[in-house]
Amino acid sequence: MMKTIAMILCGVTLLTSPFTFAQWPPEAGAKVPGNTLELPTTLKPVSVPLDKLLNQGATIVTAQRDTNGPTVTLKKGKHYIMCTVAGAGSGSDQNVATSRCYEMN
Repeated sequence: MMKTIAMILCGVTLLTSPFTFAQWPPEAGAKVPGNTLELPTTLKPVSVPLDKLLNQGATIVTAQRDTNGPTVTLKKGKHYIMCTVAGAGSGSDQNVATSRCYEMN
């Protein structure tokens, strides 16, 4: 019993180590070894909504919940496309979900 409790406490300690709270990406302009420079990135607007991109064969590579709603990265052919989604009724008078998509390459 004591061994089990000790293992649980060790696991909790490891999971709450200071390294788990590190900010990623590092703060802009931070004097951190290995921190890269911020460089301009071309984002080409895509005039096709997320659902149609998926229906045209694009596949979801990543998905995450952002402060303004879900953000997904798609792969369609040789292109990667980043889309943000605003849900219906998300704190505004908007009654239909919308998406904004940008081609990254």
